[in-house]
Amino acid sequence: MRMLTEQDTETAVSILRGGGVIVIPTETVYGLACRWDDADARERIYRLKRRPATKRLPMLAHDLASAERAGVMESEPLRRLAQAFWPGALTVVAPARQPGETIGLRIPNHPVALAILRTLGEPLACTSANLSGEKSALTVEEALRSLDGEPDAVVDAGRVTVTDGQSSTVVSLLEGQPKILREGPISLRQIEEAMQ
Repeated sequence: MRMLTEQDTETAVSILRGGGVIVIPTETVYGLACRWDDADARERIYRLKRRPATKRLPMLAHDLASAERAGVMESEPLRRLAQAFWPGALTVVAPARQPGETIGLRIPNHPVALAILRTLGEPLACTSANLSGEKSALTVEEALRSLDGEPDAVVDAGRVTVTDGQSSTVVSLLEGQPKILREGPISLRQIEEAMQ
């Protein structure tokens, strides 16, 4: 396992392009990440986290266009939420282009995560770096203690302090009207106002 600093963007991207799984900081928690289209690396995330196979991995992207190229379906409600809250602590569950599929999408507001995403040029599959059901990691040390095995690399950017470990708000756009699936720093009222 390689320990990286905030400045090691190229190295982190090289590991991701090579099929690696890395721990990265976001403004909410530390996350386990791999390339969105890398099925083998995604399976490693499930094992490291002991995540139930029925729970899909969210997508992190650097902009809405790259997420849409990777399979998120375009929509006016999604565009409005993107303009109002991204980058930021909002995950939007939206329809995918593949019939019957959905994707939970977020554009993180952390300079390290955004630098990695922009340099990579494609989205990541990313979920909190802790065992499923346990407390989210706010430091690299907490993440490494919590996982069932080691990732290929860890990007240490210090303690997450922006939201003090409060996970992103998760909102569904699947039923016409927005529906909160997980409470977070952005309220339903704010979401409804942004969509008007």
